[in-house]
Amino acid sequence: METIPITEAKARIAELADRVAREHDHFTITRNGRADVLLISVAEYESMRETLDLLSDNEALADLRQSREDFAVGDTFSADEVVAELDRRRHRAA
Repeated sequence: METIPITEAKARIAELADRVAREHDHFTITRNGRADVLLISVAEYESMRETLDLLSDNEALADLRQSREDFAVGDTFSADEVVAELDRRRHRAA
């Protein structure tokens, strides 16, 4: 993550925006020598918001914990089993 004074960021905003969007770079923009703003892509911001929403959902967290426990003890399905179950459900719904 690069730290840039706001005056420099103003002069380079198009370049910075391109780097953030294409390369997922981050920039900390300072004002009067103090970190003031973080420049990140919209996609990354939305991803963080989704993660925060998920982490604030106790039921979803419990499901995730259970999934991790199941995986750790080998309680999983093979790809073929998953495909077969999806096919079965599609035919039942049709």
